[in-house]
Amino acid sequence: MKKGILLIVGLLLMVAGAVAQDSYNENLTTVARIGPKFPEGDRSHYGLWAKDRLLDRPVKKPKFESPEDSLRKVALFVHYCGKAFEYYSQKDAANTVLYGDSALSTGFDNRDLYLFMGYSYEALGDDAHANECFKTAKKRGFPSAKFAYSEFKKRKKARKKAAASL
Repeated sequence: MKKGILLIVGLLLMVAGAVAQDSYNENLTTVARIGPKFPEGDRSHYGLWAKDRLLDRPVKKPKFESPEDSLRKVALFVHYCGKAFEYYSQKDAANTVLYGDSALSTGFDNRDLYLFMGYSYEALGDDAHANECFKTAKKRGFPSAKFAYSEFKKRKKARKKAAASL
């Protein structure tokens, strides 16, 4: 008997709580329907209208037009990169740079390629491009790129010193 009365009282409390919660939710929806006093998106009253244009992120074009295009460019990258490595092993700096740039223009890259191109640019006397290639190889985590970059800077400094003494 006591259990039955407790059960009924418990059910009444649950129903009363649910009714109270529903009425609270109705109040929230009526407040939400009133909405803001200013039109949506108009922030000129805050002086933020200029920032809206700056915060819009530019839409990036996809790197490749289709999966077939991607596969074609991978094949080109492998071909050009292989040629660049072959010419680097033959100590042909001009062709290493030529094929290396062609490989990078496909949209793919390789940290070894940047290091080899850095040495090749240095051999051709283009220190600005060599510097960029060594920096990129270092950023990409090539194991010996940090040492190669520091040695390049030393050689560059020595060349400047020698040119100044003439």
